[in-house]
Amino acid sequence: MGYLRECVGIESRYRRNRKPWASHLEQSRKLMLEAAGQCDTRDTVLIFGAGLLHDIPLAELLGMFRRVILADLLFMTPARHAAQGEERIELATLDVTASLSSLAEGNTELTQPTAYLDDPSISLVISASILSQLFVVPNAYLEKNFGQSDAESERLGQELVRAHLAYLGAFECPVALVADEAHIIRDRSGAETATASALHDVALPPGGKSWDWDICPLGEIDRDHSVVHRVRGYADFPKG
Repeated sequence: MGYLRECVGIESRYRRNRKPWASHLEQSRKLMLEAAGQCDTRDTVLIFGAGLLHDIPLAELLGMFRRVILADLLFMTPARHAAQGEERIELATLDVTASLSSLAEGNTELTQPTAYLDDPSISLVISASILSQLFVVPNAYLEKNFGQSDAESERLGQELVRAHLAYLGAFECPVALVADEAHIIRDRSGAETATASALHDVALPPGGKSWDWDICPLGEIDRDHSVVHRVRGYADFPKG
């Protein structure tokens, strides 16, 4: 469906923009550690979207929990190396939407994910910057291969976002969420020229912390524009 290409593209963009991304990655790691510090039990931490590891404070989490499960569709070299050297790290190949098999066939009826909901060892769940990515590849794939319309892509995007939020809310343990909520385009002077929802206008709950991620500095896309993602993080995601 294009996930490997997307993963390689993100890794390449990270290598080009380590310095502009540093503040966002540090903010994400701090929030995850804040969430970990609030846990009553320290058995297993489950991390969705951990395939690249850049925003995951893995060493610190290993010092706080008995086991760390890194869950993603694909794992790049850093995650594989980390797991090879530490038996307490588990790489779990997981479709967090539970729907990609049907989407690949053009069926857009979603299945609500249930993985790990019945695992009593899970002490903390972290959703690491994947909420705004859940629909990107499926929509591109469906538009190209099945002629999906813009309106249908909008609807599917909203459903995937809401399904993931509902999934996080179904865990009995604490949950931390880091998610893009807006895309902002700026000109060379830094003035905002356009803003759009990163979540197909699905609103995140009140609270949490907000910061900007300079994901595409000047020159990454073109000489005259930069792209910033407005990020919201919850060390204790509100449920219900």
